[in-house]
Amino acid sequence: MPGSIIRKNRELRNYTQDYVAKQMNISQNAYSKIENGYTQLTVNHLKELSRILEVSILDLLKDDFEIHKPNHIHTESITKENILMCLDSIIEKLGNKHPMKHEFYPVIMSMLQTVDTTIEHVH
Repeated sequence: MPGSIIRKNRELRNYTQDYVAKQMNISQNAYSKIENGYTQLTVNHLKELSRILEVSILDLLKDDFEIHKPNHIHTESITKENILMCLDSIIEKLGNKHPMKHEFYPVIMSMLQTVDTTIEHVH
């Protein structure tokens, strides 16, 4: 999450939350909410944090969970059975994960909803 990246950059410079908040003209509590993901970042916040922490805006937006282009894409026809096998594999992997809710679950749910919508439109 961007908040954790912001926190890491702040801590690398030994800045306190209060110091960064004052530089941004917001309260320490408001700044804390940014780092903890309770407040969505605005473009202005990103610009200010980039300046204060001396890092690029893109570096502040990098996340541990990044979507990468697949190394290979199947160009041959994929059967319904192949898709079901892949889904079974995904279900098994998710079943082996810790049952607590993870930060990436909303991303997965969004992807699954996109797949569901796409399948509805397949003839």
